[in-house]
Amino acid sequence: MDASMSSRPGAEHRAVPRVSVIVPAYNQAQYLGQAIDSVLGQTYGDLELVVVDDGSTDGTADVVRLRLDPRLRYMQQDNQGLSAARNSGIRVASGAWLSFLDADDLFLPEKLSALLEIAQAHPGTGLAAGQAIPIDENGQPVGAIFDEGPPARTEDWLLANPLHVGSVILSRRWQETVGWFDVTLRSYEDWDFWLRLAIAGCPMAWLPRPVSLYRFHRGQMIRDGRRMTEANLSVLEKVFGEPGLPASWQENRRRAYSRAHLRTAANAYSSSDPSAGNAALLEAVELDPELLEDGGLRLRNMFYSWSEFPKTTDRLALLERLHAHLPGELRSVFTREDLAEGLLRVGIEAYQRGDRRTARSALWKGIRLDPRRVQNRGLVSLFARTLAPVSRPRRHAGAH
Repeated sequence: MDASMSSRPGAEHRAVPRVSVIVPAYNQAQYLGQAIDSVLGQTYGDLELVVVDDGSTDGTADVVRLRLDPRLRYMQQDNQGLSAARNSGIRVASGAWLSFLDADDLFLPEKLSALLEIAQAHPGTGLAAGQAIPIDENGQPVGAIFDEGPPARTEDWLLANPLHVGSVILSRRWQETVGWFDVTLRSYEDWDFWLRLAIAGCPMAWLPRPVSLYRFHRGQMIRDGRRMTEANLSVLEKVFGEPGLPASWQENRRRAYSRAHLRTAANAYSSSDPSAGNAALLEAVELDPELLEDGGLRLRNMFYSWSEFPKTTDRLALLERLHAHLPGELRSVFTREDLAEGLLRVGIEAYQRGDRRTARSALWKGIRLDPRRVQNRGLVSLFARTLAPVSRPRRHAGAH
């Protein structure tokens, strides 16, 4: 590692902080200042902030130097990737608790105090986590809140990653127990870390309220479907290659790989590649036939949830693409009426967040697909409201 650590006035005399927040940064100068300020503005002040500049070529260094806070530490290294940058931060951090924040995300003001409080309320806790609100490039809420929390059965960690990395605090002792972020993974490195904690028996606490903002934008690697798929499968291969893996985890193997293929399908449909999506769907169903029970209700609900993903840029198109291109053996799972239901859900959600244009289009398409919906007066009234002209505030006399 080629690293250098800057000094801050008074930092050498400061007591050891209780929490170390690590921010890896690579060419995210446009967001980094907000991320730093969200940490330094925490209601809990006994912290240090370590910004790891992972070979940035933009104005990252200038953003950091503008903030003269003795709790802020800055280090630079050659570009090595997200996991390596986090690991570099961990190595120089001195807190008993660790927290992570990507350079384009934000902490809510009480994140650290709220999670430390719940950790204290459950002695022995190694990881405490809260919810995350997804936002877009402009900081506006988008998609459904990340609100699942750690699964009740530890083996269900294999099915998905429910936590946003910026919404946790981690005991240093448990980090030392399970090791480092895996530098060979280009995605899902946080899920891999949580899985190792779960296998090792780390006690976890959950706070059912938002503690962070999770930004989705065009430049994110999360939109690289192929990379996501490769990393997803690599994580599962690591887990099932673990000697002594509990039997309950081994028994979840087929379901775990089925869910991985479902994520591949969601990415494929979102990126207008229905043939790849169909192949992944059929593989998922073969591994977990229970997806087709009750008329395919579980699979259909997953389709609806895909339209709620923050990374889904055109929710109407995704649902319409699914209906138009599903393989014959799955057509009965997502009928014309099911498509109408999905479009209406999108329309209602769009109206609630103030996107009347999307709401109008989605509601109109849903009602046309399933004309019986006109009997729902509330739905028809909602559609009528999307047609009404937007009222504009009146200007005061004499205003220019």
